Amino acid sequence: MTINRPTTASNVDGELMTRQQVAYLFGATSATVATWARRGRLPEVRDDAGRPRYLCADVEELRRTVIRRKAR
Repeated sequence: MTINRPTTASNVDGELMTRQQVAYLFGATSATVATWARRGRLPEVRDDAGRPRYLCADVEELRRTVIRRKAR
């Protein structure tokens, strides 16, 4: 049996971005970024204060996906 514990910023490696930073990068709103996280498009971690953060690698992967879809 595997127990899944919540992913927090203290137990992941890599640089983290705020919701606002991700929104700015994509030209979207922070509400849109929250929706992406809720729908599983962008994995979300929480910092020690419980605020949402996003791994730069995950943001870059989403960016590549968006670019590939636009190229079709």
